[in-house]
Amino acid sequence: MHQLPEPEEITKAKIRRLLTTGAIFPVMNNTRWAELINAMIDAPHMKPEFRLHSALAPSDYCTEWDGEWHYHIHPVAEIEWIELRADSLDWLLSTLRKYNLPFSLEDGVPRVWGYTRPGMQPLWG
Repeated sequence: MHQLPEPEEITKAKIRRLLTTGAIFPVMNNTRWAELINAMIDAPHMKPEFRLHSALAPSDYCTEWDGEWHYHIHPVAEIEWIELRADSLDWLLSTLRKYNLPFSLEDGVPRVWGYTRPGMQPLWG
């Protein structure tokens, strides 16, 4: 199983502050993140890619699409959501359901949620 690196102390402190003030609520854990990452790494023939939004970033910011699952996705502790694409949407959705990952479809794009925010109720896939 893919070993997840720990975030820096400053990142941990910022996330803890958001959690203790009720600004965000966790819906993923390291086991689930590792399962997602391993599933994507184990299926290079599907060409899985991601773009993500950090809970610490401005609300309108997300990364560009990226296919480097070994290093570019870390640290997962700050990921509010990650959108996925691959050669097969059916494969992606079945993989997310297989691991019981919290996701929604946003304009047909699977979005896995690391955190939700107050008043936000994404529709789970």
